[in-house]
Amino acid sequence: MHLSSIFKEYGIEIEQTKIVRHPLNKEDVRKAYTENMIEAYQAAQSKNCFDNCKYIASFIGTNKTEALFIGLYEIVDSITGPAVKEKMPEGYPYPEHFDENHMYYVMKKLDAMSDLIDKLVIEWGKSTLSWYQWASTDKEVLSISNRNEEEFPGYEELIVSYSVLGDLVDRKDRYKKWIEALSNVNGIYLICDTKRNKQYIGSTYNNMGILGRWTEYYKTHHGGDEGIKEHLKKYPDAFYDFQFTLLRILPKNISDKEATSVESLYKNKLCTRNEEYGLNRN
Repeated sequence: MHLSSIFKEYGIEIEQTKIVRHPLNKEDVRKAYTENMIEAYQAAQSKNCFDNCKYIASFIGTNKTEALFIGLYEIVDSITGPAVKEKMPEGYPYPEHFDENHMYYVMKKLDAMSDLIDKLVIEWGKSTLSWYQWASTDKEVLSISNRNEEEFPGYEELIVSYSVLGDLVDRKDRYKKWIEALSNVNGIYLICDTKRNKQYIGSTYNNMGILGRWTEYYKTHHGGDEGIKEHLKKYPDAFYDFQFTLLRILPKNISDKEATSVESLYKNKLCTRNEEYGLNRN
């Protein structure tokens, strides 16, 4: 199935529609999205990218080349000059997006395709730098899920890809049981780069638990770890291939000394200080 067939099913005029992909690996996109200001982010543009279309179908880039549908919008009007600043919502984290050098597009979110929001996933393709394209540039539909709440598989069975970690952080309604389970314990965790055969072992010993630490990896990609920073300098997109698992559960009140002692044991067991296939530097 292709996106064009869905547009036709819902009566969307393809020749007047552009598709837009906001990638979560960009810090400003991620912050706007997590703070529920993505509509303001897409309305303020540095050039007239939406002047010649009537509709935009908006997507969030959740993985290397995938995109999750978040809504269909009609372009109602455009504003330029000093009046753009007046459209900035309170608390918007990037005021420079609303200066006189930007345009502001007044958009109306439509009911059409609303049943596919947070369900429809498409393959954007290799041209991810082209963040807006005409809808006539057809895209493959990868899935249309029901997005119901996911059951937590248990600590022993847990395997979390980077894209699922993004759902844990950004789509909390679907992963309530996961969030509760991963927030209430500490542990020894393993990060694998599944394509480059690299491994990193870490531990948690704070009040935020495992989820708090893993959220740092999602937001920064490296979590402040030197070995992972080095790895990402060599392979900047490698974080998309990260897989997170648990090696051992630790109590929430464990001390940092106790946790790092267990962590060191697992580093020795799995040889993750070996630079050939390990990313631990201490």
